[in-house]
Amino acid sequence: MRGARLQLFFTEGTFFAASCHSYFLSYQMQYTRRNFTKRVGLLTLGGLSGVSLLNANTNYTVRNGDTLGHIAQRHGVTTGALRSANNLSGDLIRVGQKLQIPSDASLATDVVPSDNIYVVQSGDTLGAIALAHGIRVGDLKRANNLSSDVIRIGQKLQIPAIVSSEDLLQRVRVETARINVRTNNWKRIVVHHSAIRYGNAAIYDRAHRQRGMQNGLAYHFVIGNGIDSGDGEIEVGPRWKKQLLGGHVKSYGINLTAIGICLVGNFQESHPTRRQLDAFTQLMDWLRGEVIPEAKQFAGHRDLRGEQTICPGKNFPLAAMHARYD
Repeated sequence: MRGARLQLFFTEGTFFAASCHSYFLSYQMQYTRRNFTKRVGLLTLGGLSGVSLLNANTNYTVRNGDTLGHIAQRHGVTTGALRSANNLSGDLIRVGQKLQIPSDASLATDVVPSDNIYVVQSGDTLGAIALAHGIRVGDLKRANNLSSDVIRIGQKLQIPAIVSSEDLLQRVRVETARINVRTNNWKRIVVHHSAIRYGNAAIYDRAHRQRGMQNGLAYHFVIGNGIDSGDGEIEVGPRWKKQLLGGHVKSYGINLTAIGICLVGNFQESHPTRRQLDAFTQLMDWLRGEVIPEAKQFAGHRDLRGEQTICPGKNFPLAAMHARYD
């Protein structure tokens, strides 16, 4: 086992992961994790482009240092699907064990026409355009009746709206049904990345409390990447359950009326997984459409004046989300 050092910066009412801000006192916590032999960025790139690295019914032999979550991410499937395909009751695996890699049917989506048009620029590729908009190459080709990846400068491409066939909100709905939501209080939703590949709501909550944040987890929701919580799993934080102000931006005034959603990962170095983006858009659509309709403003952390940050990272499809929610 090898320790991975995470460095977080925060005060009560204000939290920033390492790449967001660096001018608060630092807190270092040791968190143990098996060493990963491949970079997550490479893995999520395959997932976003809709290309599974191995076909269905392919076997994978467990290697030294592998974890079930790591193997699942490498092949663009969920940890749960991998467990189910191999009749595993937990995440324990052994070196030399052969695992069947299931198909990515759980990621099935419907392509819905939209008014979002992109004009191809010099240097563009179909894969890069798909990544920038958080969709798969196959979905982009289907929406534009393309039989190949060849595109030309000036060509207009329809960016489809992707509707996931999997409901990722069940747990959130159950939790929210128990809450007296302050519907008129919330005016804005801000998206963040954690700036580190490891972590989940409980880990971040403990770290924030240890640094004196009495309300714990700075965000209202955390969306996992398949390592320390499920890929696309939406965790509900105590600030949402208790309808408390956020602690996710520098501005106290913004924290008072802004919901914070954090996707686990460093999106300067890698891309969010397809299921993370599915979960994010489902959560956004549900919050703004049914729960807090007054939250009409949407922002990436770096959009906010005075925040001095690159969060949620260059690889988060922020422009596409603005096109969808502005």
